[in-house]
Amino acid sequence: MSQLQRWTRFQLAKIEETLYGLKDRYTMLLVTRSMQQASRISDKTAFFLDGDLIEYNDTNEMFLNPAKKETEDYVSGKFG
Repeated sequence: MSQLQRWTRFQLAKIEETLYGLKDRYTMLLVTRSMQQASRISDKTAFFLDGDLIEYNDTNEMFLNPAKKETEDYVSGKFG
């Protein structure tokens, strides 16, 4: 079991809360496979597939109205 898998939801929530509180003062790059995490704390989201940038947009736009079929398939759970 990895260290991340041992973290509780509370611990992860505290980390996200800290990052969210810092985002107005710092530029941060967060790499995650968690769509839920990305949607909660990011302003902009990039979707990469096989090393290629497929889409980059405002997070809400990307999750609610993706411009590319590959992005839509991923955020809807069709693959990944």
